[in-house]
Amino acid sequence: MKRYLLFVALGVAALCANAQDRFYIEDFEMEAGETCTVSILLDNATAYTAFQTDIFMPEGLSIEQEDGDYIFDLTSRKARDHNIASQLQSDGSIRVMSYSPGVKAYSGNSGALVTFIVTAAADFAGPSTIQLKNTLFTTTAGMEIAFGDEQCVVNAPTSGLMGDVDNDGEVGISDVSAFIDYLLSGDATGLNLANADLDADSEVAINDVSILIDKLLNNN
Repeated sequence: MKRYLLFVALGVAALCANAQDRFYIEDFEMEAGETCTVSILLDNATAYTAFQTDIFMPEGLSIEQEDGDYIFDLTSRKARDHNIASQLQSDGSIRVMSYSPGVKAYSGNSGALVTFIVTAAADFAGPSTIQLKNTLFTTTAGMEIAFGDEQCVVNAPTSGLMGDVDNDGEVGISDVSAFIDYLLSGDATGLNLANADLDADSEVAINDVSILIDKLLNNN
């Protein structure tokens, strides 16, 4: 690994990837308590033999581990001798590295290169963001290429229940509290504002709170 990624330790500046080359995760949805497999995709016009990237996970989402080690797998795009390893960093990110001792290139020009399993906490409400930073690839000619930072948004499926502002699948006094907190703070984290527009005027305002309270008082 050091043979291909020595520039990291030496501080040698890497060239920038061309516009066609990306290493990224597509936006996806997860329910609270759910476990799913996530793919990191590589779109590449250039042939690469190694990479490293730092994954920043948000609160409420965690990567599967075994015996204290994070589990990452390479897809069928790897060569026979490609290896992959990971290490927790001091800034809380997880650094993932892959390399080929035989300097073999990953196959293909698009699609998943790495997979890992993510688990959502029991109180996960979304939306949250997974970030990929400090991504570096090595070409078959030994040239180091810096990729741009990427991020994906992880949403929790919405209930579609009008008045269910806190998105817990029920309409109750907690929705009124969440609604008022939002109007006072402007912070919509974890809220389903689509369920808050009770008068269907495409705006979320105090009038909607009044309708919600009437709804609760009249059990309708």
